[in-house]
Amino acid sequence: MDRRAFLLRGAGAAVCGGVAGCADLAGSGGTEGVAERDPPERPDELESEAVAAYVAAYEEVYAHNHHAAAGAVEVTVDAAATVDHVSGDDHYATAQHAGSVYYEDDGDRSVGELYADPVPYLVTPDRTLRLDVRRRTAGTDGSSDGTDGDSAPGEDRSSPPLGVRLLNVTEEARELALTVTRRSSGDDAEPGETVADLDVAVDPETAVEVRSITDLRGGYRVTARMEEDGVTGEGRINVGLPSADRGPNVDVALDGAGVSTRHLPSFEGV
Repeated sequence: MDRRAFLLRGAGAAVCGGVAGCADLAGSGGTEGVAERDPPERPDELESEAVAAYVAAYEEVYAHNHHAAAGAVEVTVDAAATVDHVSGDDHYATAQHAGSVYYEDDGDRSVGELYADPVPYLVTPDRTLRLDVRRRTAGTDGSSDGTDGDSAPGEDRSSPPLGVRLLNVTEEARELALTVTRRSSGDDAEPGETVADLDVAVDPETAVEVRSITDLRGGYRVTARMEEDGVTGEGRINVGLPSADRGPNVDVALDGAGVSTRHLPSFEGV
């Protein structure tokens, strides 16, 4: 925890703000640190509404315990979640948390505001997986990985631009070839110009977001290809811009069955 980023101010009485984000306080004297919390109980039936509520509660406890373990004396966290898509009993979701955290050091109290990036989850009948995310930019706001992206004139620009989230829910590292091609007019048109051609490595039980691939309005085909032991798995999906109001517009899921692709809905977050 980098306490230099906090705004220092004198100790004072804490106020509970909101319902879901009610503050947890330290014990006597306010210097012992808050206690860690137990994770929420899994819903009996994995319906989308129940899963979304469960994931939001899980994310809230995750954030609370992270700061409790670091010695926080007060933590206020609220979280929101939505189910992105369902495949059989597998529910893929997105969660985000925000709030504030207080630390004390030699009588001085510091406060840090929390506002986390959205994170993906997988919830199955016997598993809850929160995937750490590595984000790389391949587009209009610059590139950190050697790609130039594809930027449009102002009147043809879409915001947010096209992004792809790759989820590896297996216990082995995977490498995919991610290709995005611009499509001509018509739903059945063959793909044309390639706007992105990337090799993406995804560690076990983690995710990678490739953002800002292109912001030119129109239709695109996203193809993700993986080879393992001489067998090729491929998922492809057509997507248009403008699309979902979030960083990634498309999900690529890598599981025991291979590669699958889904559209992502908009996500309001917290």
